[in-house]
Amino acid sequence: CDKASDFETKFRTLLTKLDVVEGEETWQQIDGALKNLISLVKADVTKYDTFVPTMKQCAKFVNASVLSERTRLSATALSLVEELARQMETRFQPLADLLFPSVMKTCGRANKVFVTRGINCLTTVITYAHIPDQIPQICYAAHSDPSKTVRGSATKLLMSLVSCCTVPELTPHLAAVEKAIASGVVDANPDARTTTRQTYEIFIKRFSNRVEQFHAGLSSTAKKYLKLDDKSAGAGRPQSQSAASRQRLPLRD
Repeated sequence: CDKASDFETKFRTLLTKLDVVEGEETWQQIDGALKNLISLVKADVTKYDTFVPTMKQCAKFVNASVLSERTRLSATALSLVEELARQMETRFQPLADLLFPSVMKTCGRANKVFVTRGINCLTTVITYAHIPDQIPQICYAAHSDPSKTVRGSATKLLMSLVSCCTVPELTPHLAAVEKAIASGVVDANPDARTTTRQTYEIFIKRFSNRVEQFHAGLSSTAKKYLKLDDKSAGAGRPQSQSAASRQRLPLRD
């Protein structure tokens, strides 16, 4: 599209194809419209001032497709979200506010295909766009969601946040991040524990000035899982593997 008006004309045509109830007769039409929208995004239409307001008009249709039971349609919608983040980078935040909740829901579904695709989508989004406004939601899911699947997914996203977000982006949310790490290292889900320990290693390197304070607030069980003893917790020195393995440690439900 050479002009914003060209994009808006094409978008209006796609919007009419998206604005239908999903069914056997319509889902392929929706899928095709989403794929055409991906092509437009790749053609650099995100540079236009009208792009974000225009995209907000179809957010509900994208969300509906993300949550579709049809794996092909959901995959296409997730690909659109990923491409938006790649092209817009940190300018994606206003759209993330609208699209994030539906993608996060896929991370807790019973079908592992949906879960994997949801995690991969949001990992890409975080890598390119950072979405710092969603840090509290991801941290809450990591430490408080009743679903082990959601907590496991959220811990993976938390690691991406701690790795990719800038220090200024993370700083307002450090209390939430620390709470999620402290909870994740004792989670009943072994994958969540493993991922959170990796997040912890990244965190203490990036925020070394907070290590002593963070360690002081950890439960004794969390310290043991991180191989910290009481004397070395402030300095972050790990205790020996043999010492850490002498006790059976209680896990969180």
